[in-house]
Amino acid sequence: MHQCLGQQLARIELRIGYGALFERFPGLRLAVPPDQVPLKQDGAVYGVACLPVTWG
Repeated sequence: MHQCLGQQLARIELRIGYGALFERFPGLRLAVPPDQVPLKQDGAVYGVACLPVTWG
């Protein structure tokens, strides 16, 4: 099985980035129900096509 050499660094960066994002925008939330978040249908990388959010 392939393991990316940078995966641990990416996880740390995401943990720090998400923490800073939610600290700065504590009311940040999805603007649509989770089952309506569009997923990518093309390419080799899995993920969301867009992530509609709102805050207030």
